[in-house]
Amino acid sequence: MTKKVLPKEIKSWLSLKNYFIFQTLTIEQILQELEFRVMFLIDYTSDDEESNEEWSLVKTRMLEEIMKGAILSSDISDLALSTFSEKVAIRDKNSQEPKEFRINGMPVISNNHGLRSYPEELSGDESITPFNMGDLASYYRFYLRHKHIVHGDRILEINDGRIFSCVSAVEDRSSEFEDEVVIKVNLASFTDDELLAEFKELLKEWRFELDIDEPQASRTRIGISTIKKIATYKVFPFLDLMLWESINGKKISNELASRVLFPDDEDECEVIGGQQVKDTIRPFVERILNEDTYPLLKHYVKKNSHLKTMRLSDVMKLAED
Repeated sequence: MTKKVLPKEIKSWLSLKNYFIFQTLTIEQILQELEFRVMFLIDYTSDDEESNEEWSLVKTRMLEEIMKGAILSSDISDLALSTFSEKVAIRDKNSQEPKEFRINGMPVISNNHGLRSYPEELSGDESITPFNMGDLASYYRFYLRHKHIVHGDRILEINDGRIFSCVSAVEDRSSEFEDEVVIKVNLASFTDDELLAEFKELLKEWRFELDIDEPQASRTRIGISTIKKIATYKVFPFLDLMLWESINGKKISNELASRVLFPDDEDECEVIGGQQVKDTIRPFVERILNEDTYPLLKHYVKKNSHLKTMRLSDVMKLAED
């Protein structure tokens, strides 16, 4: 049975005044703050109990920073993550054992994993990510295993004239690489418009050649009203309550959440009670965490790039979509 959370346990550290500053942040900063919280609310689990304990300590440190002022700067988050990575790296180094990962479904061994500075990779996004060393190793191992590549005399031999065969279009359509196309992009010789036009045309050809249909667009409606709800629904303090729940292993009732987030002494247009938290606010926050609301919101802001530098307070004045 979950132990009941008392109001004083929350009111002792959560101050709504600390969240006023979010009105002064740009939408780009709002998305960054949102991403940090979503990341730390992910249920990270590892076979290594020590790693789980260290991740719990990282989340506790983040909550301590939130208690000081609610804003999670990138410096603080990077420091917490790098501290976590360094601890894991030191343990790996002391054990003198390489670390094994599964990339594209295949085991890849990494020596001195985590000892490099964080971060060092190129920028990427959900749909487009840079081809990394782990990908390279896993593709290479796949082709060796299937005898498309063999070791020759100090030189690699490619069987069956496959030297110009695309690495994504393997003959048996392996599940390890399904839905992936590995590409090279000549940034120096072509303009952005030329590259975008070519990529758009190639997308149609790749889908036809690989028999991969374009997925249906989400029916979730995203717009100015969605950004406004981040403020009116008090998403940031709500997420921080969820982080507190995760750390303390307790569950905050909808009624208590309504009391601490929407107190009677606030100048609200309407009284928000536990039932409205249950029916409207909590589902909206959970869609940010578990469904497509957050990536769709990022996509919406990318398409409407003028929003990036607008402050949340200014967006709140805009007309609805």
